[in-house]
Amino acid sequence: MNSSTLTVLFYPNSIAIIGASNRPLTIGYRISQNLKDAGFKGAIYPVHPKESEINGLKAYPSILAVPETPDLAHIVVKNSMVPQVIEDCGKKGVKCVIINTAGFKETGGDGIELEKQIVSIAKKYNVRIFGPNCQGVINSDPSAPLYANFTYTRITKPGNISIIAQSGGVGEVINQRLAELGTGIRMYASNGNAADISIPEILSYWAEDKETRVIILHIESLAQPAEFIRIASAITRHKPILGMKTGRTAMGARAVSSHTGSLMKADTAIDAVFDKCGIIPFTNQEDICQAALAFATQPVPKGLRVGIITNTGGPGIIATDECVLAGLSIPDLSENTKTFLKANLFPEATVSNPVDVLATAGPKEYAAAIDALLKEPNVDSVMVNFITPFFVDCEGVAKEIKRLAENTSKPLLSVVMTDKKQWAETLETIKSAGLPAYDLPETASKALSAMVQYGLYRQRPQAPPPVFTDVDKVRAQSIILSAQKAGRKFLSAKDGFELLKAYKIPVAKFALEETTDACLKSADRVGYPLVLKVDSETVVHKSDQGGVITGIKNSVELAGHLKEFQKRFNGVGVKYMIQEYIGAEESGQCAVAGRQKPAEVILGASFMEGLGHLMMFGLGGIFVEVLKDVSFRIAPLTEYDARGMAESIKSAAVLKGVRGRKSAAMEKLTEITLRLSQLLTDCPGVVELDLNPVMMFPEAEDCKVVDVRIEI
Repeated sequence: MNSSTLTVLFYPNSIAIIGASNRPLTIGYRISQNLKDAGFKGAIYPVHPKESEINGLKAYPSILAVPETPDLAHIVVKNSMVPQVIEDCGKKGVKCVIINTAGFKETGGDGIELEKQIVSIAKKYNVRIFGPNCQGVINSDPSAPLYANFTYTRITKPGNISIIAQSGGVGEVINQRLAELGTGIRMYASNGNAADISIPEILSYWAEDKETRVIILHIESLAQPAEFIRIASAITRHKPILGMKTGRTAMGARAVSSHTGSLMKADTAIDAVFDKCGIIPFTNQEDICQAALAFATQPVPKGLRVGIITNTGGPGIIATDECVLAGLSIPDLSENTKTFLKANLFPEATVSNPVDVLATAGPKEYAAAIDALLKEPNVDSVMVNFITPFFVDCEGVAKEIKRLAENTSKPLLSVVMTDKKQWAETLETIKSAGLPAYDLPETASKALSAMVQYGLYRQRPQAPPPVFTDVDKVRAQSIILSAQKAGRKFLSAKDGFELLKAYKIPVAKFALEETTDACLKSADRVGYPLVLKVDSETVVHKSDQGGVITGIKNSVELAGHLKEFQKRFNGVGVKYMIQEYIGAEESGQCAVAGRQKPAEVILGASFMEGLGHLMMFGLGGIFVEVLKDVSFRIAPLTEYDARGMAESIKSAAVLKGVRGRKSAAMEKLTEITLRLSQLLTDCPGVVELDLNPVMMFPEAEDCKVVDVRIEI
C-alpha cells in the first residue's frame, strides 16, 4: 500500500469537483457545500463547461484549466464521460479521484468493461481511484477538516471511531446514529465498487492513525479475502474492528453435491474470516454503534466477570440476566469486598453481586460500591445501573461516577434510566468522563460482551499452524493428478481413503472390489462384522439411496446383499466396498465387545476462490443437515483453531462425555483435524471433501474415518 496516496485522499490541500452544479438538489452542488460547511481549509475548484461561478466559487471549463494541480478530484459526470475525465486528470497530475458516478461494474455487461477501462487509464497516469459508484470520504481532524462526500451529518466534535462501509447508505446511517448518541467520528470511507483503492488498503492506513481507536466495518462481499485476512489480523492485535455483513439471506448457497457444500454459504465464509481475523461480528447497525461507544471510551476487559451495581432490584436482575445471556459471568464477591460494602452501605443493602445500594443511595454509597467493585479481584468490568430518584442528589452521584471512571484501568459502563430532558445535566456529567450512558442494561450487556470477546481474542495463542513431517505429500498429489488426468470429478472411495492415509489420517480397514467372488475373499481378510457400500460417482448420499448395509455377520448375508446391490446399482463403473464395522448394533451396543458406542462427527471442507479451504466440523451421520450444529474455520488451522472447532458446537458436551459416557479422544480429534488442514493446504485441487462419519472412541487408536467423499 502507498500510504501517501491515502494521505492525499484524507488530507488533500486542494480539491476539484468535476461536474459541479449550481442546482442545490444535485451531488455536484452538495459536495461543494459540504466542503464549505465542514470548514475545508484548502482551495475548491468547481469544473463546469459553461458556468463561470458555482456556489460562490470561481468555476473552470475543464480540469486542465484549473490554475494549480489539485490533490484530489471529485468526478460527478455521466459514466460515459468518466474515461476522458480521468485522462485529463492524469495529464494534469491529479493524484487521486473520487468517482461518485454510478453505472459501472454494479450494472453488469457494458458497465464491467467501462470500469476496466477507467482503471486502465488511471494506471497509465498513476492516478488512484476511490470508487466508482461511491459516496466519498470524511476526516474530522480539526487541523484539516474534510467532507468529500455527498451526504451530510454535522460533526459537532471529532471522535475516535472510523467507519468504512461498502454501502454508503449503511455507512451514513451508522454515522448519523453515532452523532445521535453524542459521539463523533474520526474518519469515514465508503468506496462503492472499490475498483482500485480497497478496503484492506484503507484499514491498513487507519491502523497507523493514532486517533482511530476503533474501526466499524460494513461489507457485502470480499474481493481480496487473503489480503483482507493478512491486514485485518495484524490490526486487531492492537485495535478493534467491529464488522457487519449484510446480504445474508439473499446470498443463496451454491448447488453442490456434498453435505459440506450445502451448509456453506458466502456469509458463512465471512463469519469464518471474521473469526480468523479477530473481527467482532454484528448483525445490525444499532448494536454495532452501541458497542463502538464502549470501545471508543473504555479499556478492554481482561475477562468475562462483571460486577453489577443497581439502586433498584428489578433492573439489577435484568442486568444479571442480560449479562449471562450475552456470555458473561456474574462472580461472587470476595469476603473483603463484602465486609467493606457492609460498612459503607445502608444496612438493608444487598452486598452480593449484583450489589443493590437501594433507591435512597446517594453519592457516598454509590462511590463506595463502585470503588469496591473496581478493586475487587474477581471482577473484570463494572456495570453501574442508576435510576434517578427525585429524593437523591443525582448530580452528586453522577460526579462520583465520573470521578471513579476517570481513575480506573477497568472498563466501567453506566446505564442511566431516566427522563433525559429533566436530568440532562446529570447525563452530561457522566458522559463528560468519556463514559457511555446506556438507556437499558440489555444494550450495555451486548456492548460489554463484544468488548470481552475482543479481549479474549487478543489472549489467543499466536503459534503458527503445526506441520506434520510424516506425511507423503507427493503420494497425495499424485492420487489427485491421476484422477484429474482420467477426467474424473470425484475420487473413488479407494483413492479417497488412500489420500487420507498419505497424511496418516486413520481410516477403517477396507477393500474395493467389482465382483461377488472378490468381495467374499476380501471379507475374510477385513473380518466380520462388516459394512457393504456401493461406490459410484452417481450415488452421492449412499444411505438415502440404499447403498449402505451395516452389521453383515457372515458370507451368506454378504452374498445376498451383493445380489441386491447388483440389481439396484447396475451402472458402468459401480464397485463395492467391504469395510470393517465399528459402528453400533441395533441394540445400541458397539459392534466390538467391551467398547463404548462411538460418537459420530463430520469433518468437511469446501474450496473458495481467493480464500482457500473453508473447513467444517459437526455432528456426523445423517444428523449434520438436520441439526446443522456445525462450526467453520479457514485452513490452515492452528491448534487453537482445531480445538475451537470442536468446542464451539452446541453438542460439544456429547463428545466430552455425558450420562456416564467417557469422553471421546479429543486430542486425537484435534490431530485428525490438523492433519486434514495440512492435506487441504498442500492439495488445492480438492474442491470439496466430506469425512462423514468419523467414529470417535475414548481410545485414540480406535478412532477412524469410515466414509469419505472428495470432489476434485
